[in-house]
Amino acid sequence: MKWDALNDKTIGIWGQGREGMAAQNAIRRFVPSAKIILFDDSNLTHMFECDIVITSPGVSIYRREIEKAKQQGIVFTTGTNLFLANKKKKTRVIGITGTKGKSTTSSIIYHLLLQYEPHTALGGNIGKPLLDLLSDDFHFVVAELSSYQCASLKYACEVAVLLNLYPEHLQWHQTHENYYNDKCRLIKLSNQAVVNGSNEEIMKHLKNLSTIHYFNTKDTWHIEDNYFYNASKKTIPVSSLPLLGIHNAINACAAISTLSLLDIPIQEKKIIQGFQSVSPLPHRLQPIYVYNDIKFIDDSISTTPESSVAALKTFHNADFITLIAGGFDRGQNYETLIRYAVQLKHKLFVIALPDTGKRLCEEAKKAGLLTSYVENMTSAVQKALTVTPKNGYVLLSPAAPSYNLYRNFEERGKDFLFAIQKITRG
Repeated sequence: MKWDALNDKTIGIWGQGREGMAAQNAIRRFVPSAKIILFDDSNLTHMFECDIVITSPGVSIYRREIEKAKQQGIVFTTGTNLFLANKKKKTRVIGITGTKGKSTTSSIIYHLLLQYEPHTALGGNIGKPLLDLLSDDFHFVVAELSSYQCASLKYACEVAVLLNLYPEHLQWHQTHENYYNDKCRLIKLSNQAVVNGSNEEIMKHLKNLSTIHYFNTKDTWHIEDNYFYNASKKTIPVSSLPLLGIHNAINACAAISTLSLLDIPIQEKKIIQGFQSVSPLPHRLQPIYVYNDIKFIDDSISTTPESSVAALKTFHNADFITLIAGGFDRGQNYETLIRYAVQLKHKLFVIALPDTGKRLCEEAKKAGLLTSYVENMTSAVQKALTVTPKNGYVLLSPAAPSYNLYRNFEERGKDFLFAIQKITRG
């Protein structure tokens, strides 16, 4: 929707977070003739006073109130759509989505692009809201997009990236199939796409699209023998990327593949320089503390069993791992996590937190794993210090959302550090 379509209209902004504030500022700047009405779930009657409503990402497109409003002729859009419709023609947008790894991959792509083009911005779920980037003269905008933002997309990105698909966000999308289709909307709309050719759900949901280019397969960019390979060509060592985990190296393969689609020459020196400017993001396999030679790792971002498996694989050579897991229950299937945990049976202890912790604990015991159920993070850290030997790792990788005990995964990660410091410092 172009700005002209909003002239002299009554514009509702649903949600007053960072996206809502960015929408307010953009409307005031680009559509001064519009009347703005701010509302949230506490005063939804204001929605029916509007011609057009800009929804924040947390507002599900599947809500009954939206369907009712549409029947009355009210038009809905989002900050992402307004940005894509009104960006400058020379600005090329790279949209990145996936169940896991969006922020890290967006950051890698951003730092790689900076080696070639300084007029590059990072926005969306990471960096600035996209509408805050309209005023500047960027050649590239790297946009991290959640499933919420993808679900209502109307416009294409120049390049789109899909990292993986696992069951997630059932409350917002209502069904797993909706979630997968909403994620894939970014790919189907975009001019060119980079997708993970080794992810089963992606291969099920994206077929026969001529715009797709793969990564993480033997004949594309992939990881082998701790090196980045372009098909059969061995290039730079994985150790040049200062991020833990093979999954992050695979994310870097997506980033390098993206540069190729932007017709940017892959120069190994610049790739290494770009990698070295990347820092671990908070709560994503982040080393946060060492006490009595025990290393504490915050992977609070992990909200699926698959992401916890990836975290455990990062430390598979460790002498001992204590895994702290459990959180909001949305019917997660822990079979994959238990199956991998059994491979670490003699050097793994599982500490389980509410709500899924009771179920996880029972399944772990049946599999012969050492495990214990606790009620809160402080008790989890106390137990971890009891069972973890020197040179071991304590890994918070919950395999579940945080909403039962915390507002978000960031708050959960901060509580992990607080509990460690409170106990170890007396």
